[in-house]
Amino acid sequence: MSALTLPDIPHSGNGKGRMVIFFLSPRVIDFDTYLPVAMEMKAARPDWDIRFVTFSTENYDIIGKNPTLMAGLHRCGRLQCFSSAGPGGFIGRTLRRLMSLFSLVFMIVRRPKPILFQARPFAQMPYSLFYALSRLRGGVAFLLWKNRSPDVVHHIVWQNREKPAQHQSSFLNRLIGRDIDGLIYYHREQKDNVSLSGRYGRIENVPWHSIGLPHLFPRWRELIDDEVAAAHRDLEKEGFPADTEIYCFFAAKPFSSVNLRTAQSVEETFALCLKTLCDLRPDALVLIRPHPLAVDAVHIKAGIEIVGSKRARISFIHPEVLIALSRRAICDNPTNIIFSCFPGKIIDCSDYPDSHYAEFGQVSLAHGYGPVFVNPVAVDFKKQFASALEDSAFDNLALHSLKYELLADSEPDLTPVLEMVG
Repeated sequence: MSALTLPDIPHSGNGKGRMVIFFLSPRVIDFDTYLPVAMEMKAARPDWDIRFVTFSTENYDIIGKNPTLMAGLHRCGRLQCFSSAGPGGFIGRTLRRLMSLFSLVFMIVRRPKPILFQARPFAQMPYSLFYALSRLRGGVAFLLWKNRSPDVVHHIVWQNREKPAQHQSSFLNRLIGRDIDGLIYYHREQKDNVSLSGRYGRIENVPWHSIGLPHLFPRWRELIDDEVAAAHRDLEKEGFPADTEIYCFFAAKPFSSVNLRTAQSVEETFALCLKTLCDLRPDALVLIRPHPLAVDAVHIKAGIEIVGSKRARISFIHPEVLIALSRRAICDNPTNIIFSCFPGKIIDCSDYPDSHYAEFGQVSLAHGYGPVFVNPVAVDFKKQFASALEDSAFDNLALHSLKYELLADSEPDLTPVLEMVG
């Protein structure tokens, strides 16, 4: 597919003002983080033409299947895919790349003062070219960080993965003298990981601005409230009474076990937690939200088969909507979700390695951000899990101390962005 054959996802209408382009990585987390910012931006500048650009057909399809993301997109802009995938072998791919490049160049230069965002510096081709063209048209380009989580979310990851190598800026960027015009992040607890983006280009000697947690922007909150109400209506249409106990389960991809105790930690913990929850709450409905790379995972299908498809099923409802719908959200991996300060009660059942307990004790990696931890290999796991289903389990203020501090320090404010873009 190419941008010439893949239809645009429906959107709120073309603005006639400045062109705003958010470049997305192949992971959906970029779009999920950027969308609340774009919605608030559209409210502040209704004439701006906001585009999200992805080069991954898989990412494009994942976004297109998510009703909440689609509803938010419809309120602010459009999503376009520029992929080289398709027939014709090498020649076909090359032609599609060239057509995509020409389309993007035209998109950038067609109006004065374009605004570009992505999660890395614009230091290598073709982004160097996009940045140069933007500057020629009087525009600007910013590094907009890709997730809202604090640095600690990557604590275990960086124990098992090499940090990225240092990349050199392109010759074109060296002529320009910089790789971005500013850096935008969300709160003070993520500066270490944001700084790692400097491995991909120059981020020094430009303004840095924090804009607060993006999911707290008013337009996004309105969208989530609308989506929660719609989800309740849909469940009632299916015959579920309004007082049905709903639980959600965020199921990790199998190879997330590389950061856990054993190679089977994800699969074994998922099966244990799902069966335990269904045993303790026989009348509940469990909505399972798999990681995008675990949609067809064998262990998830097997777990649903064991408890029955009337008890548990796959759901692609947005995580924030699921948490708002549910009495509890269960996680089998230290996902970004448990650090995100979403309203709701979360149980972390990650099968952490021994090094985690030696450093932090018998608590979640997100201790202080809200989750209650239940060790999946504890002898009395079922008893602990049952206790976590009681509201009193969340009364301990120590569970929420970091969350309250972060929320108090991260009121959303788009003003720095609007001032920087001019």
